[in-house]
Amino acid sequence: MSIVRIYVRTFQNVEHADLFLLFCRKLKDECIENNLNINLTVLQNSHNKNQVTSIWKYDNQQHMNKVRSHISKHVKMPNSLSPKEILYTGEVIIDG
Repeated sequence: MSIVRIYVRTFQNVEHADLFLLFCRKLKDECIENNLNINLTVLQNSHNKNQVTSIWKYDNQQHMNKVRSHISKHVKMPNSLSPKEILYTGEVIIDG
C-alpha cells in the first residue's frame, strides 16, 4: 500500500524558502541521476511565499526507507534554514 507524507514548512523569510526550492530541484535531479524513483511535488504558497509544501508519495514502507536513507546520506539541507515544520502522513486508501 502506498504512503503519502505531506510537509508544510514555514521559513523565516522568502529567501530561505527559495533556497529550499533550489534544494528540492537539486534533490530531484540527483535522484534521477542515481535511478532512484521518487514521486515529489513541491508547492509554494502564492500569498505567503515563505511557506512551502512538499508532497512525497512512496510505493510502500521499503521504498520510503530507501529514498529517505539515500537523501540523508547524499543530500544535505542547510541547517540554517530551520523552518517550522508540520508533517501529515498516512497510507493511501483511495487513489486515482
